[in-house]
Amino acid sequence: MDINLSQSKKQCDISDNYTDYMLCLALDIGEAMLVNGAEVHRVENTVSRLCRAYGAEHTEIFVIPSVIIAAVRMGDGSYSSQMRRVESSGMDLYKVELYNKISRKACKEIPPLFELEHMILETKNKKSYPYFVVVLGAALATGSFAVFFGGTWRDAVVAAIIGMIMALGEKIPFSNQNQFAKVAIQSFVAGTLAYVFVLAGVGLNVDEIMMGTIMYSIPGLALGIAARDFFLGDFIAGALKTIHVIIVTLMIAFGYSLAFLVFRGAM
Repeated sequence: MDINLSQSKKQCDISDNYTDYMLCLALDIGEAMLVNGAEVHRVENTVSRLCRAYGAEHTEIFVIPSVIIAAVRMGDGSYSSQMRRVESSGMDLYKVELYNKISRKACKEIPPLFELEHMILETKNKKSYPYFVVVLGAALATGSFAVFFGGTWRDAVVAAIIGMIMALGEKIPFSNQNQFAKVAIQSFVAGTLAYVFVLAGVGLNVDEIMMGTIMYSIPGLALGIAARDFFLGDFIAGALKTIHVIIVTLMIAFGYSLAFLVFRGAM
């Protein structure tokens, strides 16, 4: 996407409400950080610091994993209140770091709002990593865990192949309402492939292969962030994330259990 700086500057110049525009950009950064896995305390702190850097005398920021609500009052008495509904979230700490750098630079240098918008758009259009790196990382993780849990090198190869298939499956679009179904389907496919490879004589130990692939799906980092939210006093966000992790874990267990039920007579 091409970014037209002169058009952005024009939009800034004709903006009826500086406060609305400033808060909108701050929420753009906060929403992007939340979508990519940042904890709610960091999002609240980032939005508040940005608003204060651009002249806000009073800020009220409330964040949970699915909603950001913010209100600011400027020194001239102008006021703005906005809300963002966050439909989905993932885990991309590289993007979180990029947006965090933008916020720190903006708080230190206070660039014009159209320049801040330009930086946000540039970061939004950046790719974190080439997708083949993600696929190779999934193969390395699943293969290594298969060996860690006692599998042979053949089990590691099978687990690595299944891990690559699981990573490629992440590109299949699902609506936000079906994320749990996606996890269950992915787990069932991974469990089924483990049995198929063992029955075909490629792998040796279906349990070790399945454990290696299960570790790829377990939302361990999300659980750690939920625990951090609890320790920072964000109990609502921590509870919501913990419930989400529990449901994801149950869907993983359901998918692999279904594969076990289908193939239990074949082994």
